[in-house]
Amino acid sequence: MQLLKWHGQLILLNFLMFMSWRPCRGLNVPSYDANYRANPTRRSAVFAPPSSYYDQYAAAGPKPLTADQRRTKLTALSNPDFYFPADPEADLAEANEPEPALERQRARPAPAAGSFSYNEKDKNGPSHWYRVDARCGGRYQSPILLNTSSALLVNRKRPLRLDGQTNLPQSILLQNDGHSAKFTYNWRTGADRPVLRGGPLKTKYLFDQFHFHWGVNSTVGSEHVYDYQRYPMEIHLVFYNGLYESFAAAREQVDGIAVVGLFYEIYDHSVDEQLNTWTRFLRNVVEPNSQHTIEFIDTFPLYEVIGDVEWPYFSYEGSLTTPPCLETVTWIVATKPLLVTEKEMKQFRRLQSPTGLMVNNYRPVQKLNHRRVFLY
Repeated sequence: MQLLKWHGQLILLNFLMFMSWRPCRGLNVPSYDANYRANPTRRSAVFAPPSSYYDQYAAAGPKPLTADQRRTKLTALSNPDFYFPADPEADLAEANEPEPALERQRARPAPAAGSFSYNEKDKNGPSHWYRVDARCGGRYQSPILLNTSSALLVNRKRPLRLDGQTNLPQSILLQNDGHSAKFTYNWRTGADRPVLRGGPLKTKYLFDQFHFHWGVNSTVGSEHVYDYQRYPMEIHLVFYNGLYESFAAAREQVDGIAVVGLFYEIYDHSVDEQLNTWTRFLRNVVEPNSQHTIEFIDTFPLYEVIGDVEWPYFSYEGSLTTPPCLETVTWIVATKPLLVTEKEMKQFRRLQSPTGLMVNNYRPVQKLNHRRVFLY
């Protein structure tokens, strides 16, 4: 009788052990083998995008999602606190790509400064900027082709906000630096400086300056190409991360800079109309390396330049579009163009560079190299 009692307890114990083990069979337990230890940053392929999100330079796209992976992705996207898609570097790690060029660049000593040219025939033309600064040969360079059909649409997003865009600066320094026309605002207090936040940005970014890129005629000029179309001009509003003391300190950091780019299209209804009153100041900086201070009585807020920040936009990780081409930029490029007249474009095309007229001061489109472009 005692033997039967022990047999019954043993059977019950085995049954309980089996039932506690059985639900664990479906869990996706990570493998901490030698391969994991050799590559501890390797991530799951749950958020890998379809191959259509990559450009023509990709050797091969990621593998299709399994049913379990797709279910996990939908669960993550249904989380109201989930705003940001996966880090593009996750895909590089999953594909066993080399480490991001940005990390290698930060470890390099800064090369000696040199001049650069937008003329492809010059020895320091755009395809040879790596001779001016080796970082211009990196993998995450800008500008790029922005293609609506291949961009990853972001449905759950935070609004992009530009606070303080109606604030008037104490003065504005307009410079012809030999490569562009640059407007740098001088603020009375730090509280007056416009702040960009939201959207793809995780912290606040402080406004620094804006400048332009344009062409010899109205068929070319913009740096980014939107659905295979170039615009006659593109404005870049440069912001730096508020976690750092200045633009110079922030630009060396991986999250240091945000640049808002907007296209200009020609206003055909009137050739001579002055749509942008601030363009009249360009006549004061025709000569290269010249500058002009716009006093308080004539200053203008950012709102007068770009209007409301409520347009759809692309976002991707890239670089400065001039040497040293630092790959520390979060790009935000609007799909809705601003307006400019031919008369105003002529004012830009009168500006001089050290080698002649300052025209076609835009960099050719760079390879995407597995980066993902998001459409907000």
